Amino acid sequence: MASYDFEVDLQSLGQAAQGLADTVELFRKKDVEDLVPTESDLGSAVVWSAVEEFKNRWEEGVNNLCQDVEEMSGRLGKIAMNYHEADTAGADAMRKVAGQVAEVKVMGG
Repeated sequence: MASYDFEVDLQSLGQAAQGLADTVELFRKKDVEDLVPTESDLGSAVVWSAVEEFKNRWEEGVNNLCQDVEEMSGRLGKIAMNYHEADTAGADAMRKVAGQVAEVKVMGG
């Protein structure tokens, strides 16, 4: 028989969202330009032209990746919050039902 039970580890979801956000922040603090030699370091306009083109493409890719990862972080955080809210609402509903059941008078009892 199929089981439809599932469990969500809210702490792990929250940690994943935070880890992604922290990673994006690290990338924002460092610029690709800081990792590439300057034109004077290379000593050749031809080599610099190739390196500059590579740097620009690399930076565009890193920026796009950071935007995607930031979106993932936000969505994971929202998913964790939605599960938490659903869990809290379910627990509150069960407490309410338990209180109502406790008030029921059984005949002969």
